[in-house]
Amino acid sequence: MPDSTDQSNCQPAAGYSSRPRGLFNSGLSTSFVCVLAVVAFLCVAGDCFAQSWPDYPLPGPNEITRGTGQYFSWLKLIPLILLFLSWVWLVDWVSRDAQEYDTNFALWVPIVFFPFLLALFLGAFTIPIFAAGMTLTVLGLFGPMIAYVVARNGQVEYHEKVLTSAHLRYVASIVLAKLGINIAAEAQAAHQKGAQVEFTAMGGKDDQVDQANLLTSRQSPGFLPAKALIAGAVDHRAEKIMLDFTSDGVTSKYQVDGVWHDSDERDREEGDGMLEVFKRLAAAKPGERRARQKGKFQAKYNKKKHTCSLATQGTKTGERAVIAFEANKNLFATLEELGMREKMIADLKALMLSENGIILVSSMKAGGLSTSLSMTLRNTDRLLRDFIIIEDEANPAPEIENVDPVTYAAAKGESPAVKFEGVLRKQPDVIVVPEMPDKETAQAIVDAAKKEFLLFTTVRAKEAVEALLRVLLLKVPAKDFAPQVKCVLNQRLIRKLCETCKEPYEPPPALLKKLGIPKGRVEELFRHPEDPEKPCPDCHGIGYKGRTAIFELLTVDDMMREVLIKQPKLDILRKAARKAGNRTLQEEGILAVVKGVTSLPELMRVLKQ
Repeated sequence: MPDSTDQSNCQPAAGYSSRPRGLFNSGLSTSFVCVLAVVAFLCVAGDCFAQSWPDYPLPGPNEITRGTGQYFSWLKLIPLILLFLSWVWLVDWVSRDAQEYDTNFALWVPIVFFPFLLALFLGAFTIPIFAAGMTLTVLGLFGPMIAYVVARNGQVEYHEKVLTSAHLRYVASIVLAKLGINIAAEAQAAHQKGAQVEFTAMGGKDDQVDQANLLTSRQSPGFLPAKALIAGAVDHRAEKIMLDFTSDGVTSKYQVDGVWHDSDERDREEGDGMLEVFKRLAAAKPGERRARQKGKFQAKYNKKKHTCSLATQGTKTGERAVIAFEANKNLFATLEELGMREKMIADLKALMLSENGIILVSSMKAGGLSTSLSMTLRNTDRLLRDFIIIEDEANPAPEIENVDPVTYAAAKGESPAVKFEGVLRKQPDVIVVPEMPDKETAQAIVDAAKKEFLLFTTVRAKEAVEALLRVLLLKVPAKDFAPQVKCVLNQRLIRKLCETCKEPYEPPPALLKKLGIPKGRVEELFRHPEDPEKPCPDCHGIGYKGRTAIFELLTVDDMMREVLIKQPKLDILRKAARKAGNRTLQEEGILAVVKGVTSLPELMRVLKQ
């Protein structure tokens, strides 16, 4: 989902891509081949030299007789090769394990990597006594490994420890089971059963309080259902979970790509148990069912950690709880990936080269506004001009190269306007104001544009022309604002059809005419499956997977500026925009339908919002 601040989908990536894997996941095979090649060369060379030695005594007072060679011992080389293969596997395991459990990857990988190489060189090629050299090599391999295991076992949960009696018994049970021999494996603790979700409590006064909250939550009968709920939400790519409590039971919903979908209903007893678990993990009060409470906890599932925000509030029928998965990263790298057409990108870049003026970015609430602004800034000439962003210290924007931040404290009643005087003294080329909360800030933006600065700012609006009026509603004089505004970039988020299960159909001529599509131009449109026999495994039967955006880029010309000053009304502004040749959101959305990106019902749903 484009906007992390608007409760976006966390979209966990596979594997360990959230952290650098380093040399030891890509270069081990190369190291293995190279070292084996060196060993083989030394062995073959030594063997050849031994065969070439002549069988005759050397002259001199101390006569020495050479034998026929063939002194090379494969029996001694085999354990060295086995130790080397063990080292390759163990270093790779430490590399992956240290990242997964946060056990200081940068420290431990070199510790287990280099000692063995040194011991191998000294033991195999320097020390003439085989037993002594082999002993040193074994210590070089297993000494650092034992140290790592001891250190990591002290930082993980009991069931995650390795080389303990329980772990060895479990491994033995698996190996023997493959041979047809069954032994009793170590029994799982009650909280380890069910979905493979690991919770971490947050929000307590200290780590001891969080640990106590976690242990208490494990004793609740709702612990396993709570794990199942989180696992199901992640499997369905949910951004939020909603639990509504009534006297009869509990209804649950998942929000996927901005749309709520019904999930399983639960009885009140099970629902109460789950909510108790979530409240304890978030350091909230389980017994408080009326007042609003907030908190956070963490859930690890499929080797990925998800930070979850919990909000509860009493209602007329009982209580409502919402769990939101916080986004970990931006899902898009370019405006094109976000859904913008190439022609529009080129037009926008040309407008952003202006030396002064105001560029507005707008969307509806939860419409990906902060991501749109961030992606827009990434397409500016930030490396050639000086950029400064004025942002709330409690809600900083995503970091962008060569955009220097200046912060204000909204929690103390400050607005961006208080920072303008100091920012203008620095003489930047471009000033970014992510929020325009009041008249003072709006007026400061307009005044700065008059002084030959280029400004980027945002406003909440359904369409581009409405964004212009929203600025005027802040009581900024139209005669000051209209000459400075360059353009408005407005967007809507829209779901994409699932590529696995979307179906083509031939649109009726009347429909094409209504959409303004010439006859014969489009042979088929796409829709989600109607009454499929089996739910699609990729989208879980929803028919849509992921979201994109549709944009309208409104270039403000002199005619629109005149309307803003003399007749600032929505209908008149729309007519002026159409006369200037600007495409509407509806027209951009129809292009997405024609391309098969989305469906007509989805476009209608989005435009009605």
